[in-house]
Amino acid sequence: MTDWANRRELRHLRRIRDRLPDVSWAQGIFALGVVAGLASLLIYHSRGYSRTMLLIWLLALVALSVFFSTKSQTLPRIARGDLLAPVGLMLGFAPLFLLGLYSWPVQVGSDEVTIISVAKAYAHPHGVDPFGVSFYLGRPALLFIGWGKLGELIGDFDLYHMRLLHALVGLLVIVATYALLRQLLPRGWAILATCVFGASHAYFMISRLAMRENTSVLVEVVALALLLWGLRNEHPLVTFWGGVIAGLGFYVYQPARATLPIWLVFLLVLGLVSRRTFPVRRLLTLGSVAVAGFVLMATPILIAESKVTPQANSDSQRETLMIYPEARRLQQQWVSASSVAAGYKKNVKYGLTTYNNKVVDHAYIYENKGHGFIDPLTGILLWLGVGLVGLRLIRGRADEGAVLVLTAFLVLWLSLAFVVNKAPNYTRLLITLPFVAYFVAEAVRWLAGRWRSIPRASYLLVGVTICALIAWNLSIAWDYIQTGRRAGEPVGTTGRYVAAHRDIPGEMFYISAAENQPWMYYGYGGPSSWLDRLRLFTKEDRQVGEPIDPNSLAAFKARAPFALFMRREVWELASAQLRDRYPSGRLRNITTDGSRVVLEVPAAT
Repeated sequence: MTDWANRRELRHLRRIRDRLPDVSWAQGIFALGVVAGLASLLIYHSRGYSRTMLLIWLLALVALSVFFSTKSQTLPRIARGDLLAPVGLMLGFAPLFLLGLYSWPVQVGSDEVTIISVAKAYAHPHGVDPFGVSFYLGRPALLFIGWGKLGELIGDFDLYHMRLLHALVGLLVIVATYALLRQLLPRGWAILATCVFGASHAYFMISRLAMRENTSVLVEVVALALLLWGLRNEHPLVTFWGGVIAGLGFYVYQPARATLPIWLVFLLVLGLVSRRTFPVRRLLTLGSVAVAGFVLMATPILIAESKVTPQANSDSQRETLMIYPEARRLQQQWVSASSVAAGYKKNVKYGLTTYNNKVVDHAYIYENKGHGFIDPLTGILLWLGVGLVGLRLIRGRADEGAVLVLTAFLVLWLSLAFVVNKAPNYTRLLITLPFVAYFVAEAVRWLAGRWRSIPRASYLLVGVTICALIAWNLSIAWDYIQTGRRAGEPVGTTGRYVAAHRDIPGEMFYISAAENQPWMYYGYGGPSSWLDRLRLFTKEDRQVGEPIDPNSLAAFKARAPFALFMRREVWELASAQLRDRYPSGRLRNITTDGSRVVLEVPAAT
């Protein structure tokens, strides 16, 4: 019996040996990946982008992936509940993100117009370097190439379809956020935390704009989900791709660039507080694998940016990070402070109180006056959750997931207050929302546990809390929509007027404005941007005429039908002459306060 058992064990060991990859073969694949990766980066640095460079770079990516797969176990099956839950969440939040995109919000930011026009320009990127910078403020071209291709795929480069694209990505982020939070919380609490994230008014309202800001959250949560899973399961392939996705963060909206630094700080903290569970050697090995994927992905854009002159990048690091004098001076101007020191102090104050104040968005993308970045209830539960997790960490009861979230949140919160200017910048703050949602869930979970002895009290507490959070955020978002509906907004209201009249045969649109007050129609920008804001809503670009200097408006002549936009002050300069010349013309308000008006001149009958 013993001999039979020994023979069976020997056969089992032989089967395991036969399944193991040949060591020399694996080492050869690794060497190929390293050499190809270095070669592609050297070629890019010396000669720039080419098809040859791209093929070598892809060879490195594939070879390294194959090598790390030989060192990794088979991926486990995902529970059916964890497949259905994110799909259900995405479908549940779909109306919030997709309904009435063209009409709500009425407000159209100048950045929306810019993003649409840049994406349209990169829809057919002949000869464009996908690893390089774009003509738009030196930003990476890859995102605009993807945005252009996707925009063309789903419809057209207009306000509705580009808002739809951003909203769809916003829904995809909800799925990815669940994948991260599910590793930190039981399924029910992960669903609750994801609901807190998806219902955040700042997140879903910004996602309803024709922007690209939520791409930073997508990259962040996907990368951290892969990196955390790879660390827990010692899976080099997943860890490598987590590093690649973190490197991809250098090609999307800039806050995503914080992903790898957050991960490295987390590994350092984990090495200090959980040395027994996670030996230093394991952390160094998997950390190096993640860095390898990051370097392969992010180095080309870093090379491209290093060759761009500072003048070509109007929002460079020197104008963003407060360690540079340019950023500190910009901050002083941004908040109209009396000195550089006063501007820095205000940035720190606004940054530290971001989650409990009502300071308007200092990016001026989502200006919802009277409300802060998050609702007051979330602001209270957030700090309760931070305190609970911090206490668990001090007592040695926090697992690596809690350490990751606490580390990430504190790094971002303090950095956006002390290191990065323009606080509170809502679009940058979006990357903190998954961690905010986690802490809120932990706070509610603790409160529910305190009332567990009373029948159904914990369920009632959870239900009331999540309903209150969703209702409060919907109310805040509705205030923003109602503000636009009541008062209008120059870009959005004027654009919708153009869209409503663009099908009139022969209709032309003109604007009379100057770059100084009180003749500045839009309040910002120059003649080329004025025309872009009109052309976004026309059927053809040729329907928009050249801008008219207010000083020469009295002599303006055009063939009817046309619409002439101007401020009321400009109209008063030449109203007598224009009324005599176009007796059939009619003056109408564009904004409800009458500050922007349009002279409608119909076709002759």
